[in-house]
Amino acid sequence: LRSFSYYRAVFQECYGVSLDQMDQVKNAQSEMDKKYISTDKDITSNKQGFELLNDLFIKRHKSLLWKPSLIVSCGALVLIALILLWLFFVPEMKEKLNAGILGSFSAFVFLMYAVNRGTDYTRVLFVNCDHSLLTYSFYKVPGQILKLFRIRLWGIMKVNLLPAVIIGAGVNLLLFASGGTDKPLNYLIIFVSIVGLAVFFSVHYLTMYYLLQPFNAGSEVKNGFYKLIMSLTYIVCYVMWQAEISLSGFGIGVIIFCVLYSVIACLLVYKFAWKTFKIR
Repeated sequence: LRSFSYYRAVFQECYGVSLDQMDQVKNAQSEMDKKYISTDKDITSNKQGFELLNDLFIKRHKSLLWKPSLIVSCGALVLIALILLWLFFVPEMKEKLNAGILGSFSAFVFLMYAVNRGTDYTRVLFVNCDHSLLTYSFYKVPGQILKLFRIRLWGIMKVNLLPAVIIGAGVNLLLFASGGTDKPLNYLIIFVSIVGLAVFFSVHYLTMYYLLQPFNAGSEVKNGFYKLIMSLTYIVCYVMWQAEISLSGFGIGVIIFCVLYSVIACLLVYKFAWKTFKIR
């Protein structure tokens, strides 16, 4: 190695292809995200400003955002129908199902975590939109950032709320079919809690995106703190799946937490996102 003067040239010839393949792997996710953009020229919008930007973005990424949401919703409807049919033919299972819904409602935290579209939304949002627009100064004004944050939040909330509403109504239907509850308020708590969880995950992923902006040009996550928070989110949801917490206490707690988290998230985005929302 010390005496061979052509080592660098030979190394590049031997391993240049391998290094190029590594770069291709890194950029594969970015290229895949770009393919999700619809090139349909008939996609238009009558909105203006940031509303126009977000409306076109959602419409052009329908296959990545709305399609999976519709699939999950249809799957939930089929599953609920099958469980109802099962209860009809095996009525002795009603008591177990009823006790499971009322006694282990916290498991729905993991379910709503699994069906939310926050990760995909923020990734393509960066690759196909913010990667270019973050170079403009108007994109760094606190008031403008908060305005766009709210518009985008409503956009992803609508995607996540579709399966949430169906799951919430379906769980109530299963509870009623399996024997009901002596506290009618539980039906409202179930529905509002599941919808609240969909709202929470929508807020959570978008807030982390604005405050930490973890992606580079190749869609790779380069922020260690973001990875830590996402890992903790998964662990907490998994622990909730295993826990057995009563419906009333957990449901009310979820509703209060979601409201407080949403308010705090908006304040943090307004105060810090103009510094943290940047190109890596």
